[in-house]
Order: sequence, then structure tokens, then C-alpha cells
Amino acid sequence: MRRKLAGLSVVTVLAGLAVSVPAQAASEFRTITRDGVLMQYQRVAKAVTPMKGTGATRSDFDGDGVDDIAATFEAGGNSVLPHHASGAVVVRYSSAPHIDYLTGTMTLYLASGFGSDLAAGDFNGDGFDDLAIGAELEVDLSNKAPGGAVWIIPGSSSGLVVDSTRRFTQGSPGVPGASEAHDRFGLSLATGDINGDGRDDLAVGAPGESIGSVDEAGAVTVLYGGVDGLTASGVQQLHQNQAAVPGTAERRDLFGRSLAVGKVNNNKYADLVIGAPNENDGSGAAGSGMVTLMWGSASGVKLSGATSVTGAAIHHATGHRLTIAWYLGRSLAVGDVNGDGLGEVVAGAPSAQGPGPHINAGLVAVFTGRSTGGLSGSAVKVFTQATPGVPGSQEDEDRFGETLAVGDVTGDGRADVLIGAPGEAIGTKAEAGTIALLKGSTSGLTASGAQGFDQDHSVVPGAAERNDRFGASVAILNLNGTGPLDAVVGSPDEEVTGDSVGYGSGTLSRFHGASGGLVPQSTSWSGRSLNTDRIFVEWYGRDLVHR
Repeated sequence: MRRKLAGLSVVTVLAGLAVSVPAQAASEFRTITRDGVLMQYQRVAKAVTPMKGTGATRSDFDGDGVDDIAATFEAGGNSVLPHHASGAVVVRYSSAPHIDYLTGTMTLYLASGFGSDLAAGDFNGDGFDDLAIGAELEVDLSNKAPGGAVWIIPGSSSGLVVDSTRRFTQGSPGVPGASEAHDRFGLSLATGDINGDGRDDLAVGAPGESIGSVDEAGAVTVLYGGVDGLTASGVQQLHQNQAAVPGTAERRDLFGRSLAVGKVNNNKYADLVIGAPNENDGSGAAGSGMVTLMWGSASGVKLSGATSVTGAAIHHATGHRLTIAWYLGRSLAVGDVNGDGLGEVVAGAPSAQGPGPHINAGLVAVFTGRSTGGLSGSAVKVFTQATPGVPGSQEDEDRFGETLAVGDVTGDGRADVLIGAPGEAIGTKAEAGTIALLKGSTSGLTASGAQGFDQDHSVVPGAAERNDRFGASVAILNLNGTGPLDAVVGSPDEEVTGDSVGYGSGTLSRFHGASGGLVPQSTSWSGRSLNTDRIFVEWYGRDLVHR
């Protein structure tokens, strides 16, 4: 919710976000059926102190000016549900007095991939954010193909309204294409107001989509917001065999594997950024992957002026001949890091090679925002863990840049970039994971004053342990209702007291924004604390809601 509301004290806000005991209160349970496919739903009462926040929000489903946190998990083997769960999402509200649990179900004995991605956007313009949940493997019963789906649940003053849930597949009326096995429709999602009508729109990636006879070339579908929410009216499908889209559809390009929506130029339309991380895979020694920028317009995604840049095109900017951007565009974000009113495109290549060579060390490329011209390999900064000032050091399998979040956490009017490296070893503890915050400045993103955190850092809850994967998910949100934006970091494989070995319940760590950067908070949320009488939470925080 974007409107400004009168603020309460930080103490009041934090009380509403306090760590809870396992959810054992009174609850309701039912199933929601759309197109013959079931979603299971449990709402558990939770004591909260209602709050009102100020400033920008990104996932405010209950409209109090403070963001709510939707995160994915797996319903463990001890769960007691009428239908076998396949992927799950839990929503913690800042003011609504309950916690919501949503699980996908197996259909025709096939997994659904429910929760493959999460995104928030106000699709109907009512001031409450709505939740989009991807289900990349879900069956379309119109032809029994596991092509994927997206579930849309509107927000309200009491939180998500599951009875108003809608579901889209490529078999839905008006949606281009047809559901086919392994299209993976809903694997990636991004929201923003592409056509400038005041309502958010939804881009849906289907990186497994075949274009003609070309397998896994990939496609992106854009659904537009309206008075009644998302609609197939005016829907667009984009792929690389269209004249307006750079490149050519080729086998396993995975066009649409990642998405971002944000304002790159200075008009009122948000722009669409599309990753094809397997573009040029195996065709050269200088890099692979491609990022495409397509402009927004009053009629939707503009079918002219698109630009793209490849991993090979930024090789010169890496500063070292053995630093190679393999699979550029595996992660994407947009934010104005220099405060000039133009948004920079931030692209992660977690499989990038570093000098050594270090395999899967990772890098992040930041492309300068422009009013015209789009993306260029000559207007880019590249950051690795070998860049002076960037926390950590390059090692095999760090996967620096696997996750990205962009937003102003210092309150200076410039976006900062939060980078996850979930494969980072902390001492001898492989895949313990780490995060780095690079700050915006008048000259663009900089490593000056960068921050790094892991679970061996003072104040950060827990301890760095093998395979925790701290940083596997990151989000920049408004958690305390005042001041700069804040951050949430997932450690989905974290094991807490009572967990079985190898079946971590996972944790989310919180950081508040401040003029000097992120300030770690001393408490975290564990998946175990969210167990109910029906649902046993494992691997909490595999993915986090984003905008």
C-alpha cells in the first residue's frame, strides 16, 4: 500500500513484529478450488498490536503502511492435511490478527511447484497490495498438462481475501499459447505499472516454453491490472522470435527465467527487464546469458526500442580476463542507485568465473539508467568479491549475486543493492552463506562503505553452520513503518532446536535501515515457531515476496 499514514512509535511497530511462539491458536481451514485445482488454506489467530506506518511499502496486504512478509516453505512429513501438499506459502501480517498458510496440492499425482516465485502488487488500485504466487509445475486440467499456473489473492484491511482468489494458466481464456508439460509458467514473476494507469501489472516467465519446434526457448506473458484486478484483456506474450524482441529463440535459452519491472527512464511507465541466462551457452569463452530491456508505454510493453546486453559484452568491464560472466541475468532488479531519476538495471551472474579460476564465484553487473538508448555493455559497472571494498573473497561456489534486492536502506534518496551469496563458506563451514550491501551514491553504486553480514557476525541471530544457505533469499521491505527501508534475509536450511538433521525449519533474519546502512536485529523468525496443528514448517524462507 503506497498511501502515507500517520506514524506510531517504533516501539509499537516492533511489538507487532515480535517473534511469536508456535501458532496454536484457534484457526479455520478450508480448500479453495479454481479450474478444478485445489489450494489448501489455514488461517491461525495471532495476537498483534495494530500499527500505522509511513513511507513507501512493497508488500502491504493489510493496508497499515507496514509491509507484511510472505515466504515459501515446505509442509513437512508431520503435516496433517486432507490433500498432499506440494509447495507452501506463509504470510505474517503487521496488523491483521492472524497468520495465513497456503499450500499447493498434487494433481494427477504430479507436484505443483506452488511458491516457485512470489510477487506483490496492487492490481486493482484499491490501495491494498495483492499476492501473486507462481506454481511452475501445476497441472492445467483443460488438457492435463503440467505447464504451470499463477494464483492471485487480493489484499484487504483484514489481509488476503482467499475467497476472491483467481488463477491463470496458458489455458485461461485470452492468455496466449497453450499449457504444455514443462513450460514452467509462473517460475518467475515481476510487478509494476507498465502502462501507467495507476494499477500494477504482472509479468510471468515461462522459461520452458517451446517456440515453434525450439524447446525451452522461453516466453514472458504480461497481464494488466484493472478495476477488478488482473485481466487477460490486452495480454501480451513476448519471445525472441518476435521482431520487437532482441535475439532469436534457441534451444534452452530460458528467456524469462528471471524478470524485473521498474522505471529505467524518467517517464511514468515502468519498464520490463527479462533474463535469458542460458543465451549463448557453450558458444564462446567470454561469457553467456542475456538481459533484455523493453520499455513501458500507455499501451503496455512497447514493441520498439528494446535493447539487450550479453555476458560476453561486459567481459571488458570485469577488469580481468579470467573474470567471465557465465549465465548473466540469473537474477535481476531495478533501482535508481545514483538518484538522478533514472533506474539502473542490476543483473546477477552467480555462476560467473573469477580469477584462480574460481568456479561459480559470481558477479553483479549494474547498467546505467538512461532516458533513451537502453542497455549497453559500455555503460556498466561490475562487482565481484574481488572488487576492492566488497566484503568477502572469491571462492568456488560462493554464488555471489544469486539473489538481489534493491531499495533505499540509508535514507539518502538513492537505492542500495543487497546481494546474497548463499554458497559462501564461513571458515570451514561450506555453504553457510553471506550477504553484502553495496550503497548508492551520486556516482552510482559503490563498494565504499559496503557492509557484509553472516551468522557469525555479532547480533545476527544463530551461528554460521554448514549448508545453512544464509542469503538464499533476500528482500528489502518496510518492516518498522518509519525511516529508511529494511531488509529480510532467509536461511532456509537453518536447523533450530528440535529439528531433525537435514530437515531444517529455516529462519528469517531482520535488519533495519539507517543512515549508516543495515542494522541487524537480535531476534529471528524460525519456521518451527510457525508450526500449527495441521502444518509442520520446513525450509522456511526459500523465497521471499518482492516487488
